Amino acid sequence: MACMHRYARKRAGRSRLRRLEVLGGSSGRKSGDIVRCDDFSHTACGREFTYWMELLGYGGRCWSAGENIAYGTGSYGTVRSIMRAWLNSPGHRDNILGRGYSDFGVGLRIGRLDGNPGAHVWTAHFGDRC
Repeated sequence: MACMHRYARKRAGRSRLRRLEVLGGSSGRKSGDIVRCDDFSHTACGREFTYWMELLGYGGRCWSAGENIAYGTGSYGTVRSIMRAWLNSPGHRDNILGRGYSDFGVGLRIGRLDGNPGAHVWTAHFGDRC
C-alpha cells in the first residue's frame, strides 16, 4: 500500500512523503480499533482519529493530520481495489495527493467487520509538523 501511495504521488508530480514508523503504528492500531469495536468510523471505539498518532508521539505544538479508512472482503479488500476507491473519492484523494502533508504511514488488520469475516481494514495516516 505504501508503494501505491508513492506511485500515485509520483504520477501526479507530487513530492514523496516520508514513511514514518510512528504513523504506520498508529494506522495499524486504528485498523485494530475498527475491527475490535466493529465500528467502521473515524472515531472507532469512541476515540478521536488522532488518538493513536498522539499516543505514539506524532503530535506536538503545531501539527496537522489526516486519515483515510477503507475495508473490503475478497477482491474488494486488495491494495489495488482500496487505492482505486480512495483515488476516486475527492477527500481521500486530497489526503493522498495534496500538498498539506509531509509524512504518512499505512496499516492493515484483518478480521470480522459488519458481519463480514476476513475483512481487510486499511488505514492511512498523514501528517505534517509545522
